[in-house]
Amino acid sequence: MPKLWGCFVIACLFLLALPSHAVTQDKEREIQLLMELLDVSAMSGAMADIMVPAIIAQEKKRIPNMSADAEHAISIVIRNVTLKLAPEIFNAALPLYDKYYTHSEITELIEFFESPTGRKYTAAVQPMAQDIMLIAQNWGRKVGPIVAQKKN
Repeated sequence: MPKLWGCFVIACLFLLALPSHAVTQDKEREIQLLMELLDVSAMSGAMADIMVPAIIAQEKKRIPNMSADAEHAISIVIRNVTLKLAPEIFNAALPLYDKYYTHSEITELIEFFESPTGRKYTAAVQPMAQDIMLIAQNWGRKVGPIVAQKKN
């Protein structure tokens, strides 16, 4: 019996020594506030805006004479599904903020994103991402033929 009790005590000490990955309620609340300031839920709309043209282009390869009505219907479906599933992205992202930032860093980020510069950053990040996407597409059109030549 004393040997069993000793094993139990050692096991309890081992479990107490393991790092806890549970997010405290205060930190979780602050992460949610940060994500609201960053407008994480609106990112799903931006993702839909990026996905729609790519999916339409892919479908046009499959169905070259796709009608404008069909394109419009596909666009609506993609947008609706993306927006409906947006809370999943929000919930999946929360543990990432816990993983990569300490509680005090989350607090500092909140302070920044509540500042005028932080609000400006939040407002500009999505249009900038769309501009960067266009730059990347143009760059890809330039690089693609060069890579194809090198391949041959």
